[in-house]
Amino acid sequence: MKIIGMTTKLNLTIEENTARKIKVYAEKKKISVSKIAEEYFNSLINQKKEKGKSFVEEFAGIATQPVGDLKSAKENYLRNKYGK
Repeated sequence: MKIIGMTTKLNLTIEENTARKIKVYAEKKKISVSKIAEEYFNSLINQKKEKGKSFVEEFAGIATQPVGDLKSAKENYLRNKYGK
């Protein structure tokens, strides 16, 4: 038994050439553009679940220096680089 959820409209702005091509593709495949978009979005969501973490979640906090130390870090870097 397939559970059918509520649907909602979603307006997208894409290049005219891309819209034309996707409409032709959808017609050939006998599927709606909405269904193509929904399946693509679901694949993105499921891909994230399979990998565990999104790109942002994976790399958030990777910088080891606190924000307040950026000025002194830059000064140290330039001092070391140019020997001043």
